[in-house]
Amino acid sequence: MNNRFNKLRMCILALASTGLLFSCTDENNPIIETPPVEDAFMEIDGGGSTFPNMSFVKLSTENQKTVTRSTWDLAFSSSSEFKVLINGTTGAMAYKTDFNSFDELDESYVEKLRTDGVLLLDFNNMNSILYVDDPKNPIANGTAIGSIANTESESKVIVYQRGKGGVEEREWQKLRVFKSGVKYILQYAPIASEDYTTVEITKDSDFNFVYFSLDSGKVEVEPKKNDWDFVWTAGTSSTPFPQAANGTLGYFFQDLVYHNIYGGVGAAVVMEEFKAYENFEETDLAGITFNTDDRLTIGSSWRSGGGPNASPAVREDRYYLLKDNKGNIYKLRFLSLTSGGERGRPSLEYALVKSGS
Repeated sequence: MNNRFNKLRMCILALASTGLLFSCTDENNPIIETPPVEDAFMEIDGGGSTFPNMSFVKLSTENQKTVTRSTWDLAFSSSSEFKVLINGTTGAMAYKTDFNSFDELDESYVEKLRTDGVLLLDFNNMNSILYVDDPKNPIANGTAIGSIANTESESKVIVYQRGKGGVEEREWQKLRVFKSGVKYILQYAPIASEDYTTVEITKDSDFNFVYFSLDSGKVEVEPKKNDWDFVWTAGTSSTPFPQAANGTLGYFFQDLVYHNIYGGVGAAVVMEEFKAYENFEETDLAGITFNTDDRLTIGSSWRSGGGPNASPAVREDRYYLLKDNKGNIYKLRFLSLTSGGERGRPSLEYALVKSGS
């Protein structure tokens, strides 16, 4: 008992003398908890004018992780539900057929999908929203692949257009996904191939999704679900449009910001007319609601879209609040779309409004 007390006392003395926060245990290696960053300036590494990167940002640690958008094709949810996302960051689209076997899918069927523009993500395709994941919350609102079959015999063949938004167009694939206990089973092949590959995908509770490339297998994309707040990327978005299917038009857009709703991060928009960014402080949080259902709360709203006679520009009439999974609340505003005149490298500043500790 005395030995345990002495170790605890030594830990407390270390805390008092260094000002650092420790987790005191019986071990000789205390865990250091780094205080959250209080304010910072950051340039997003989108990779330049062709915006090749996804950039995952953690505000409290000032960390940024970049991943090339085309390195993955499918994201398998690690939640209790069985959901599979397609790569919206490349503008991918998926068409679920009525076939239960690859043998039933012939090239003429796929060629008609091509010539009819069914899997073309542009403003002329009024049905595009039917073949993409819901941009705001695909787990809750719907995915292009849809419900995952309980057995192989029930699974449907899917034609997968892998996307060409800012990336090199790649060969279309056919695939099937079904369950096996707590695992996913994926079968896939090029459209014309008579052979296919079968793989098992195991959920990982440390991550929102397990990512898979049809070229190279399992790949790392997102950081662990508690280690990022938002991702800047190009990707599939949507807008109300009465003539489109379900009154919504899907389209591809550069400069999207998705916050990490599946990792417990919330976001809110604040208008300058309510309170200037420089003056917003903890007492102003009363009445603020953080959105954890729509990952596009920031989305594309931080910049104007431009047009024939005007270039895109950062909107100066608003800024954002982000509440991370530890309760830290930051105010954040974008400052520029470019770095040295090059697109794909926006900048922002942020400051801690309230610590979660």
